[in-house]
Amino acid sequence: MNNILKLLCNNTKSIVSSHMSFFRDNAFEIRLRINCPVEVKNNCGNYFLDVNKKSRDILDDYYLIKKSDIDETIAKLTLNSIHAFEKEMQSGYITIEGGHRVGLGGDCIYNKDKFIGFKNITSLNIRIAREFNGCSEKYIKYFISNHDRVYNTLIVGPPLSGKTTLIRDIACYLSDGIKELNFNGCDITIVDERGEISSVYNGIPQMNVGKRTDILAYCMKREGFEMSIRALSPRVIISDELGTKDDFEIIQYALKSGVNIITTAHGYDIEDIKRNIYLKDIIENNFFERIVILNSSKYPSKIKQIYDTNKNRMIFDDRA
Repeated sequence: MNNILKLLCNNTKSIVSSHMSFFRDNAFEIRLRINCPVEVKNNCGNYFLDVNKKSRDILDDYYLIKKSDIDETIAKLTLNSIHAFEKEMQSGYITIEGGHRVGLGGDCIYNKDKFIGFKNITSLNIRIAREFNGCSEKYIKYFISNHDRVYNTLIVGPPLSGKTTLIRDIACYLSDGIKELNFNGCDITIVDERGEISSVYNGIPQMNVGKRTDILAYCMKREGFEMSIRALSPRVIISDELGTKDDFEIIQYALKSGVNIITTAHGYDIEDIKRNIYLKDIIENNFFERIVILNSSKYPSKIKQIYDTNKNRMIFDDRA
């Protein structure tokens, strides 16, 4: 939280600082919106905050965020040089020290049909990065075959279900090795298109992704897969968020090259992701040997089901 506090404007910092014990209780978002109170989300729900006060309801006497508060926070986030962060802001967010991500809202600017940034920023969503070391430990055996091979795996879950957290922890285990499973560890490349898996800040990963892991941060998926296979020789490529037209060819190229893949997709179950025509083709062509379904955001990184596509059956079911 110290990395977040030092970047908040004075008014917001006073409010957040008065609730530090609350933030230690699995808070995962701080939202600042003009003319609204500070809002925080944790596993128990949404709360509005003022100094030493919190409520699920909007109360009239709570401090309301001003435009000057947003401007002051943006100045701190960008070190008073917003132009230096223009490229990153084109993705709709800024990554700060500690791996935390600040989502942006406001007046969008386009050059023809391409989004190029914001004119006025009116809201900030600070997503608090947390490492849940060991969150994949009880499941990791389902990702490995015969102690030396990694299954091609698609991890499916709704927003905030912990997909990125889970694949980060899986990367650690596969990279460093798993003594209990006689798995010695292997070279991994993380194609981190949004810089979220490794949470790179100033070129330094803020999260532990393993000792045998190379990172291609802010690299488009196609270029990342191609560069990785040609130059880094990974046994496994880990990436985030399939679902585009290019993904079918990218996955096919990697598998033909003998590389295994672990990646994610937004959805609630297999039938849900099949509504995306590109993911439907990937699944029906049996590119993945395992499909993992995560639980809701109330239980981040908790696996609900694991489906073996080769045997066409469920091999893990924790719905109860």
